[in-house]
Amino acid sequence: MDIIDKRILFYLLKDGRISQRRIASLLNLTPASLNYRFKKLTDSGILKGFKLYVNPNFFGKYQIFIAFKNYSDIDADWISFKLKCLEWLNVYGIYASDNTELKDKISYMTKNLGDPVLSYFPVQSLFRASNLDQKIVEILKIDPRLSSSEISKKINVNSRIIEKHIRYLRHRGLILVAPQIDLGKTDIIIFSIFSKNIDEISVVLQECKLWQFTDGYAGITVCYADNMERARKYIDLARQIDNTADVMIIYDYMFQ
Repeated sequence: MDIIDKRILFYLLKDGRISQRRIASLLNLTPASLNYRFKKLTDSGILKGFKLYVNPNFFGKYQIFIAFKNYSDIDADWISFKLKCLEWLNVYGIYASDNTELKDKISYMTKNLGDPVLSYFPVQSLFRASNLDQKIVEILKIDPRLSSSEISKKINVNSRIIEKHIRYLRHRGLILVAPQIDLGKTDIIIFSIFSKNIDEISVVLQECKLWQFTDGYAGITVCYADNMERARKYIDLARQIDNTADVMIIYDYMFQ
């Protein structure tokens, strides 16, 4: 992989709905050249597709972020995302209808994975989705990169209205389109930082930030770097603000 391929992956990780034409413009490539590289990334198995992540709050569910030592792993349909970390932890996002159900699921995980090392229960903001929001999400589940104009044709709603709703849902952290990348076939670095000083951390990580799971006070920021040296630079900047921040290198991730 060269630096252009890495930049393509960066833009896709930052916004899985970004168009190929837009990436070509950002990288000063012709659309044909970008299409060739995009196809090469797909054919090589590096880029395996795209997934729509829906914040459980969208469905009126409660969520918690919890980390366990990665001696073993667990899968369940109530795990909304998973970050597999190189050092010693796996971070899970889990959801439930209420606190009692959340406690039951954490107890189940504890029996299988041991005691949690870290848990973070953000301030919940349950969302009342409109019929249009629900239709958009159902369509994006099937094809996360479907354009607003194509969604418009399916449900007979103006594409500008569709785009406005998608932007709002993204801004609220309710939806996220993420590429499925086989990180083992790349030499890019994806790392997460957990901090209780999320606002100031976000400022210094702005140019590398991919995803953030936060209530505005504390949370997990997932970042990108082209190489380890650049990753170390960002981590040093973050720790100048919060020297207790937990940093983990991610070697695999999953959204559902």
